[in-house]
Amino acid sequence: MEFVIMGIALAFNILVVLWKFTYNRVGNAMVDGALLIAVAILFSSSTALLIIGTIGSALVSLYLLMFPIKFKGHQHARS
Repeated sequence: MEFVIMGIALAFNILVVLWKFTYNRVGNAMVDGALLIAVAILFSSSTALLIIGTIGSALVSLYLLMFPIKFKGHQHARS
């Protein structure tokens, strides 16, 4: 069961990152992708930790989708 949850959370996370690239939110997509990779590396010691990290990363992706990081001198495209 935990692998199903982890798979759903990871798929959601990747789809959010792809959406950000599609709608010209490259800076947020880069931050989100880097966080996903960092979580995968830091929490890879056990399956339970990896599940916790993946779900946490998916929640951060959702937060960044709703409240994007505003980079200085960079305009975000709205659609």
